[in-house]
Amino acid sequence: MDRKKRNGWKRLTALLLCILYGSAIILSTTGCGRTAAEIPSAEGTEEGSSTEETESSVAAMGRYMESATPLPEGADSEGRTMTMLSDNRLAYFDVEAGLVLSEDEGKSWSPAETYSNIVPRDGFVNNSSIAPDGSLILCHVQSLPNQELVYNIIGMDTAGNKREVPGRLEDGDYINKVFAKSETECFGSTVSGKICSIDWENGKVNLLFTLSEQPEMMAFAGTQLLCLGNSGVAIYDTEQGSMLERDTVLDDYCKNNLKGRLNNTSGSYGGIVLPGEEDTLYIADSSGLYRHVSNGSVMEQLVEGSFSSFGDPMLGMCALVRLESGEFLLLTTGEDLIRFTYDPNEPTVPEKQLKIYSLEENFSIKQAMALFQKQNPDVYVKYEYTYDFMEKDSSMTVTDALKNLNVELLGGTGPDVILLDGMDASVYSGKGMLADLSPVLKELVDQQAVFENIASAFKQENGTFVIPASFGLPLLFGRQEDVEAVKDMDSLAAVVEKLRQENPEGSITGAFSARQELLQLMEVNSVGWLDGRELDTQAVSNFLNQALRIYKADMQGVGKEELEIWGETERAWNLGSLASLTAGDMIKIMAGTADNMLMDMGAVSKVVEEQGYVFDLWPGEEGTGYLPMDKLAVSASSTQQEQAVNFVKLMLGEEYQKMNTGSGFPVNRAAFDSQDETDGEMSMGTGWKIGGKDMQFSYGYPTEAVATRVKELAQNAEISLEGNVVLEEAVVEFGVQVLTGSMSVEQAVKEIQQKTAIYLSE
Repeated sequence: MDRKKRNGWKRLTALLLCILYGSAIILSTTGCGRTAAEIPSAEGTEEGSSTEETESSVAAMGRYMESATPLPEGADSEGRTMTMLSDNRLAYFDVEAGLVLSEDEGKSWSPAETYSNIVPRDGFVNNSSIAPDGSLILCHVQSLPNQELVYNIIGMDTAGNKREVPGRLEDGDYINKVFAKSETECFGSTVSGKICSIDWENGKVNLLFTLSEQPEMMAFAGTQLLCLGNSGVAIYDTEQGSMLERDTVLDDYCKNNLKGRLNNTSGSYGGIVLPGEEDTLYIADSSGLYRHVSNGSVMEQLVEGSFSSFGDPMLGMCALVRLESGEFLLLTTGEDLIRFTYDPNEPTVPEKQLKIYSLEENFSIKQAMALFQKQNPDVYVKYEYTYDFMEKDSSMTVTDALKNLNVELLGGTGPDVILLDGMDASVYSGKGMLADLSPVLKELVDQQAVFENIASAFKQENGTFVIPASFGLPLLFGRQEDVEAVKDMDSLAAVVEKLRQENPEGSITGAFSARQELLQLMEVNSVGWLDGRELDTQAVSNFLNQALRIYKADMQGVGKEELEIWGETERAWNLGSLASLTAGDMIKIMAGTADNMLMDMGAVSKVVEEQGYVFDLWPGEEGTGYLPMDKLAVSASSTQQEQAVNFVKLMLGEEYQKMNTGSGFPVNRAAFDSQDETDGEMSMGTGWKIGGKDMQFSYGYPTEAVATRVKELAQNAEISLEGNVVLEEAVVEFGVQVLTGSMSVEQAVKEIQQKTAIYLSE
């Protein structure tokens, strides 16, 4: 199996694994830790970073600066790891470069004399580890013809001899992460949290203890085995064979800041624990690099994640090494080895600050921040949001959050750049809160750099105050005669009713609850519920009546087990998920939004080939169109107008849009076209079990015909189908009661009208 295909299988396995298993902190505000300030784990800030910068912290001097050094020739991301050997040589390994050594801290490399290729041709390496004595261990995964995954632990001792142990335990569990302390002391962990030692002599693995979760990674400090997880660092004494007392400050940090972002099975880590001098530990995650004295009271921040590679969401961490000089080397999934060197003459926090806000945590923004920060090291980009990604469980309501934002913008203390997703852009532009971005749009259109119809979604006679960086396409997908028959909600309801008569069992549209049904249907229909700032009660009434027809027909054939498995989803299915279910013969016509060429259109492409389905723009009551995403705006009261506009330009530019892995098709034409420029095989997949029957669905890149068709539809999408989020929430709240039979349509419309009256009058 070649390298490109190996990487594809890595993604597939990571996805399958996810399916299978389902206090105050004191941080340093200086680069060297000479002073400390209390920073709470504030909800809605960049992963626990401070929400305020004091005058003293801004004026403080000293910061770790980063520089890049090329990795060894031929380096690949598969199985990548690095460590400092006991003889002070730096050791690096991946499946392509092999084991190489550096005597000058990564400036030059030479092959290890004892290394011979121990990696099998088939399968892939899930992770690897080098011990300080130069021995090597790796976890190898192979897929059998029946799609069963076989895990083996492969090692190389200090003399270069290969050895191998099966990774499966007696109870059927298997090791998928391995870590080496020496050639005789190696350890592994399973997805279910079992920690095992590797018995090379007897060719087996021995269970040591079990944790409540799989550690993200393990490290060694003397006789201690450190296991980093979401709940903290578990410590096991390998000589005594017992667990040691936990460090409460360290555990509190992990609980409050890692926030379930670990358990990364893709060969890199979301967090790293590194034993240092004496009783010191270093913790690295996306919020930065921290130093902690065991059982001490301080988590001292050395490097701020938001303006360093630690916070770059495009980079997974593979290893961290501390040099005798006090410098750090960070190995990531990127192309360079990153060195952090302390400079006492650099401001701890750059004096220039650019503030960015979104209602919900947005990873596209984080990717853009990382790139902007590297291009502008003298600017501190500060990102705040109200809700964690997909978790609106805060005590603050959306209405309260937006009121706070309005007050800040009107008072001149608000963010410089605003991502308006989930907000009514017309409210802000209508009150003069946003800067005119017409020059930015004109430049892009004149250069034919963007889809003009989509980039101009918010163009008005008096200016352009919002520009979307990406978009989704609501599509209808099914048999040709069914797709062609749908012109509006009434005709969609008729098609669903017809399909129910033809198919007595199973879901017709893929909605398994009243909430899902409403969320799916409003994607193309909520845009017609407002006439200016007036609620169109007739349009809302018609929507609920047609939704009730569709829901009744949908639910007639859905079984209890399907409802239990799929009915808890809180958001609308994207088209790729619906296509995956269709491969299991579960859905007859799909109406959903596509916003990713691989995840959505790759799945669609396979169903097109296997079942002859077709797809087209999904017509709602107002016609066909697109959904603008990553809606960018600049505050009219911003004191950093130039930097804010530059940030917007970066997010609309080709370089960023080609690298963005967030949701949404890129509005930049060159970036859009690059999505179907494949350089090898790719396999994604999912699986589930219903009624004792196992179902598997795997797919790769979309065909050229499908990719071309998507571009045609993007160019022909005429209108923005974006609705008002406050109104949509009200319709879902009372619409669920309509669909489940506890409220009439007429009463629901009255309730919706009453609940949104004050908001619409503002």
